[in-house]
Amino acid sequence: MYDPAKVDLARVVAPPYDVISPKDQLRYYEQDPHNVVRLIAGEVRATDSAEDNKYLRAAAFFNQWFAEGVLRQEPGPRLYLYRHDFVDPSSGEGKSRQGILGVVELQPFGQGVLPHERTHARAKADRLSLTRAVHANLSPIFSLYEDPNREVAQTVPAALREPPQWSIQTEGGDRHTVWSLTHETIFRELGGVLAASRLYVADGHHRYETALNFRDKMRLEHPEAPPDAAFNFVLMLLVDVQDAGLLILPTHRYVHDLEGFDAVAFLSKLAKRGHVTRQNDRAALLRAIQEPVESHRIGLAYSNPSPSGGGQGGGLVYFTVDLPPRPTSDPASELDVSRLHRDILQGALGLTEAALEDERFVGYSRDLDAVLERVASGTAQAAFLLRPPAVSDVVAVASAGQVMPQKSTYFYPKPASGIVFNPLDPAIRIPAV
Repeated sequence: MYDPAKVDLARVVAPPYDVISPKDQLRYYEQDPHNVVRLIAGEVRATDSAEDNKYLRAAAFFNQWFAEGVLRQEPGPRLYLYRHDFVDPSSGEGKSRQGILGVVELQPFGQGVLPHERTHARAKADRLSLTRAVHANLSPIFSLYEDPNREVAQTVPAALREPPQWSIQTEGGDRHTVWSLTHETIFRELGGVLAASRLYVADGHHRYETALNFRDKMRLEHPEAPPDAAFNFVLMLLVDVQDAGLLILPTHRYVHDLEGFDAVAFLSKLAKRGHVTRQNDRAALLRAIQEPVESHRIGLAYSNPSPSGGGQGGGLVYFTVDLPPRPTSDPASELDVSRLHRDILQGALGLTEAALEDERFVGYSRDLDAVLERVASGTAQAAFLLRPPAVSDVVAVASAGQVMPQKSTYFYPKPASGIVFNPLDPAIRIPAV
């Protein structure tokens, strides 16, 4: 962990790498010389080489900070209670999510740990290069567990009555509070409850697959290492699937650089697949998306080519596309995002799975304003606005052994990086619970 005597904890934690924009990266770099961004999302330099690159620099920072005492090792085994207080960006309502930070024995997907989302090869290669350089988990994988009898909630209240190990408020207003659990009795009780549950990866699919690949590499290099060697485990934040603070936000899509894209012809194709309704303006579109309907409702915006414009918002025109539901026992195929990919991106626009995988023509963003601005400025040809899936959808898809299209869920907010690190040295042993 960071030593709070050496650094201001509120200035050294950051979100995971995949939500750090270039602007954010610069801000975190300037915020503190020990900010975790130097480890998880280091700067790329024009002079980078095999001998000097962001991965090797991350390893150097990690080792240097440990040698200087900026990072310190706990004196014994720990689990941590981590409470994250935040504001729902959609409603403005204050929320709180609570989970357990610890390590989980790695298993191939489908054997107790279940994914719900497709992954991109490029992101996995990036994370594997980082893990090979640093030999540590730098951010927790965010997973859900099932505890129908609420046994975990009955085990941890005593710890919550004690002063936390630390509590910080970051610049965005979120509060992160951590309690340290040290008693073997609690380890055994929590371990027993969690062992009975499957784990559903909410966020961190790329990092989990990276951990499996790194484990396999280390097993080849260290055949003498026992099953409790640290590289056989991965750092996780475990949250009850019934936690009232679980929140999923949508990830919208936009298309760009499509040759011969004709909005009118495209709209005609959509009308043959579902019901297309013109919306007066952006506000009407957003209201329509939120309406409870039996169909799969997807928002559409494109730039009106007519001189007179249309709608509002910089010449944009807005529609809802209602795709009829189909009777099926397949939970993944009938999600809004799946229907968007299958019926619209692939069906009406003719994009292939390979094109979606390499992101050649499709972009993703959680920022609604940014998506619509791309269309208004002409850097995108059309935007597709989605409603978020429910937590129950995630569990149903994963339980069925299926996956959603890539970037289908955004569990908000993501747990902070920098709360605790998990070294993967083959000499470290993970005690059984």
